[in-house]
Amino acid sequence: MNIKTIVVILVTGLIAAFTGLIASTGNPILLALLVGMFAGVALLKAPNVSVWMLLIIGLFSGFLGSLVPGLSKLPWALALLSMLLLLPVSIKFIENQRIPVFIWLAMVFMIYTVIATLAQLNSLSEFFAGFKRYFQMYGLMFALALLAFKPEDYKRWLKLMMIIALMQLPFSLFEHFILVGMRGGRGVGGAEATDVVAGTFGANLEGGSANSVMVAFLIMAMAFFIARWKEGLIEKKRVVWLCLLCLLPLGLGETKIVIFLLPMVWLIVVRDDIKQKSGRFLLQFVGLLIVTSIFALVYLGLNTGASSLTSSDVLKEALNSNIGSKGYGTYILNRTTVISFWWENHHLSDLVTLLFGHGLGSSYFSPTNPIAGHVAVQYIGYGIDLTTATSILWDTGLIGLLLFFTIFIAAWVSAGRLRAIAGSAQIRADALAIQACIALFIVFTFYDSTLVNFLPFELITATVLGYLGYLIRNQYVASFQA
Repeated sequence: MNIKTIVVILVTGLIAAFTGLIASTGNPILLALLVGMFAGVALLKAPNVSVWMLLIIGLFSGFLGSLVPGLSKLPWALALLSMLLLLPVSIKFIENQRIPVFIWLAMVFMIYTVIATLAQLNSLSEFFAGFKRYFQMYGLMFALALLAFKPEDYKRWLKLMMIIALMQLPFSLFEHFILVGMRGGRGVGGAEATDVVAGTFGANLEGGSANSVMVAFLIMAMAFFIARWKEGLIEKKRVVWLCLLCLLPLGLGETKIVIFLLPMVWLIVVRDDIKQKSGRFLLQFVGLLIVTSIFALVYLGLNTGASSLTSSDVLKEALNSNIGSKGYGTYILNRTTVISFWWENHHLSDLVTLLFGHGLGSSYFSPTNPIAGHVAVQYIGYGIDLTTATSILWDTGLIGLLLFFTIFIAAWVSAGRLRAIAGSAQIRADALAIQACIALFIVFTFYDSTLVNFLPFELITATVLGYLGYLIRNQYVASFQA
């Protein structure tokens, strides 16, 4: 009996045990998803079809869920489709053929969280829900990095992502002119009304739309466009139009982090020009200042136009609700105090929860989700899961957060090395853009919880890292053959 046969038997046994556990819960939603899982097994013979389905449906799942309430459970089906890809991927890990370090670290992080949770299991439903939210797109990431897809497939998938990025404009225009009016309009509702502008990522008339995810996606797309222009792969006139189409949706809503993300991503992508092409750098810098200033004025206008607040009041309010003492939105905590609050509730006298957390799903709370974390219910209204960083800290402890960060750090280093040795202009451009994306992911770790709680953004993250894994493995093969 060879090792592949043994792996297949073990994985099959785990699936059987997983099936039994779901069946024992008697939960109708989980049982329905179980049926969907077996129906999706047929797609294992055509994993590229699974990737197409995940990318297309996943990036539109938010909009579809808001348009048709019955499709709100669509992410569960997509999560199962992604997780099924772990079956063929498991063989690749056993064979250990040129697997990038950050992909190994992602697998270690997943295994660690499972062990840490099972060691202090609170409930199966909390564990399953937490595992699904954290790792629902890891199957996609591992598949893109390790399975033998054709180079043409990756080109088509990347092109699809860029097309969907450009499609954010018509969707945003619809949300701006139709849905914003349903929330009182810009003049009455102000910034709160424009929260509904989220492109294909889902507009929620009750508030809390994923507009920040749309912003991140568009800025990442611009990073790829500019990086390819720098390598002479896109004409200057064309890249200007592409970036303009990406910038327009950013002005239709109100996501203040744009003012920080745009300069950050731009500096990462053009950092070589500071010394090598200082003239071009200065011209771009002036243009960036103008664009960023326009967005700042637009956002200030949205916040002051519908209230008696002055520009100074808006700035003070923003600072106070992010790094001051005021809670963010309706929460008691904000993006800064949520970290200090975690520290205040974990001490060296209790090293278990300090280092290993309380288990997957323990910090999660949503009024619309019946499976609330056992820790979250103790702090209802606090927002302990406000950011990805604190969600991981409560769920998996300091070790979990450290492992999570090492994935991105290793990926950044790998992309830098790839860019340094690549003979292809496209690979150099994409490696540079991926570094910009990784920096954005790290910022979002402290901005919100979408990296571990929102399928579309997890899909984007998985696609970027999976694509990097493919580029590294492909470069290794090219170097070996040369």
